[in-house]
Amino acid sequence: MLQQRSSGLLLHITSLPSAHGVGDLGPEAYRFADFLEASGQTYWQILPLTPVDPGSGFSPYSSPSAFAGNILMISLEKLADENLLSGDDLAVFNEQPIQNVRVSEPSSDDDRDMEPALSLSVPSTLHAAWIKKQPLLTQAAKTFLQDATPAQRSDYDRFCAWQADWLNDYALFTALQESTKEPVWVRWPTEVVRREPDALARQATLLQDEIEVIKVLQYFFLRQWNELAAYCYTRKIHLIGDIPIYVQFNSADVWANPELFKLDENFQPLFVAGAPPDYFSEDGQRWGNPIYDWAEHERTGFTWWMRRLRHQMSLYSLTRLDHFLGFAVYWEIPASEPTAKVGEWVKAPIESFMHAMHRQFVQLPIIAEDLGAKAADIQPYLRHYGIPGMRVVQFGFGADMPTSTYAVHNHAENFVVYSGTHDNNTTLGWYRELDKLHRQRMNDYLGIKVTEKNVVDQVCRLTMQSVARLAIMPIQDVLNLDETHRMNTPGLGGRSWQWRLQPDQLTDEVAAKLLRLTKMTGRG
Repeated sequence: MLQQRSSGLLLHITSLPSAHGVGDLGPEAYRFADFLEASGQTYWQILPLTPVDPGSGFSPYSSPSAFAGNILMISLEKLADENLLSGDDLAVFNEQPIQNVRVSEPSSDDDRDMEPALSLSVPSTLHAAWIKKQPLLTQAAKTFLQDATPAQRSDYDRFCAWQADWLNDYALFTALQESTKEPVWVRWPTEVVRREPDALARQATLLQDEIEVIKVLQYFFLRQWNELAAYCYTRKIHLIGDIPIYVQFNSADVWANPELFKLDENFQPLFVAGAPPDYFSEDGQRWGNPIYDWAEHERTGFTWWMRRLRHQMSLYSLTRLDHFLGFAVYWEIPASEPTAKVGEWVKAPIESFMHAMHRQFVQLPIIAEDLGAKAADIQPYLRHYGIPGMRVVQFGFGADMPTSTYAVHNHAENFVVYSGTHDNNTTLGWYRELDKLHRQRMNDYLGIKVTEKNVVDQVCRLTMQSVARLAIMPIQDVLNLDETHRMNTPGLGGRSWQWRLQPDQLTDEVAAKLLRLTKMTGRG
């Protein structure tokens, strides 16, 4: 349960300023932590840190691992500081301009984070950064393996031992993708698909060098993350992470644990996840993720989930659990269906899951993403365990405003209030799309004439004034940015997730203004 009034900002690591085409765990991350401190903030919320899949539009919600870190976030500058790269390496790297690469984009009628199959071609700075950065990362890993001191080698060996329950499978999975030139695991040789011990041992021996490089890069990532987290904590800044409820079918997790998912004898999904048709989507949303075999999870005491949660909780002070409804009831679509029209609501064992989670962690440092039409179904469980849900101010100006749980006058203390989320338009962009009735309700509610010039200040002020103990605002709202700065437009796949902050945007004036609002609303 949230104990005191506080506030924070939402900015993903990849959105930090960078000369390398993608934000990372280097100097700009530390500068943002300094900005948070100067503006009186207590929390820095990010999106999932797990690896991204170029075939899934680089969505942080569609990953080949539920445990590994995104090596694209590794800071080259910090590697150079450790003499794992030379100054000349960085100079040559920086001289090469980042140019957009046209990549296949997931196409979907989905309006959430999860990305299915490929279609259109779109320009991607993330993909360009990926192509440019990988050779230097590999070079640094090889240098470490060759030149590490005994103390460094011992630290690396400890990391491998502590993370072995996911690291070994992930490293072999990634090495096999590269060696076979086949990214989809069900197309590998049958004995490898079925994880026959002799075949896995043979591949692990053959790919030993590649596997070591993959493990070292994960070591670099975790070490740099822990250094940033420690720096934040010295400034009393806490980190909020994010766990997508579902995993990607083409992931180390499904390959290593097929019994935990509803798959057929050929390891193909029998059912996939999604959401039924509604006012916004005639065909519903077919996310394409494999459905959990919840009976098997329950039989094992939710061991895989407890490992996943424990791993995430080691990285953050608080963790947002995405699509929390799915722990109670989920829309199950036969895999053969092209849309989400055909499907059924199926109950998940939320009582035993919550009990296992409470028994394992006692204090549950999580935030439940409880947005959507069936949110009321999970409120009793959140109240019982004292887990805060989410309230989004942008959602609070509909025709149901008097009774809407999103309207500020209906907020309660144990919630996290957002001006908007990564899936929403920026507040300025959102206002520009509002119809006359919404705008009139805003005018009446606030008692002033709301315009494009003042709407962002008004919504940020409402967010901070809410009785909810924790308030989070995307940095785009703090900077009064328009719709061209939106992080994710659900359903647009590869055209999302590209936005980056510019280094000159976080001025002393912005920090001072936010600090005044933070102190005035008792959050400083």
